[in-house]
Amino acid sequence: MKLFITGTDTGIGKTYVAAALAQQALLEGLSVGYYKPIQTGTPPGELAEDCDFVQSALDQRVPVFNRYCFAPPVTPSVADTEGIIRFEAIAGDVETYNRQFDLLLVEGAGGLMVPVTPDSLMIDLIEALAMPVVLVAHSRLGTLNHTLLSVEALMQRNIPLHGIVINFYPESLDEAPLAVQTLIPTLKQHLPAEIPVWTCPESSAHEKTGPLCSDPVFSF
Repeated sequence: MKLFITGTDTGIGKTYVAAALAQQALLEGLSVGYYKPIQTGTPPGELAEDCDFVQSALDQRVPVFNRYCFAPPVTPSVADTEGIIRFEAIAGDVETYNRQFDLLLVEGAGGLMVPVTPDSLMIDLIEALAMPVVLVAHSRLGTLNHTLLSVEALMQRNIPLHGIVINFYPESLDEAPLAVQTLIPTLKQHLPAEIPVWTCPESSAHEKTGPLCSDPVFSF
């Protein structure tokens, strides 16, 4: 099985959720691989930042892979000053790694409409890879709009949505803002019934050390 991890924005916690998904798969006895096709903001010669996080969070139990790595912390189409990004190369990597693992997690850069090349967006890459998507959103005001726009964009391309993860979700809603308390019930009203919505609790685990989501409920 293979899943593409994308988000409603940059800095939304896609890598943390990818690691939590990997953790759950390991608990279920599955072999897992993590692939970050395009990484920006990592200096030359260093391991791609998101690959490093996944390895550190899971004690090196998950092999990680990266094809394109750029130093400037900008959108891929801007960082790739030599025009080297090729969808065909990424697709070939996915095919290779997918044969090696029970679960392959592929993480995008930014959100669906991030420019990857001068004439293509991240959603074009997802469509070319023909992969189901896990959409990561934030538990804050404005999430409904960003999430439903992303869902609509995926549905217009007939890209399967495996599920939505609400990241940084409070373990107790008692003192949470009303927007957060009503987020999931309101969101579900506007989603097809078959699309699950999971939560990833807010905790110090969003740092590079410490355990990931306790009692994860993701399904494969």
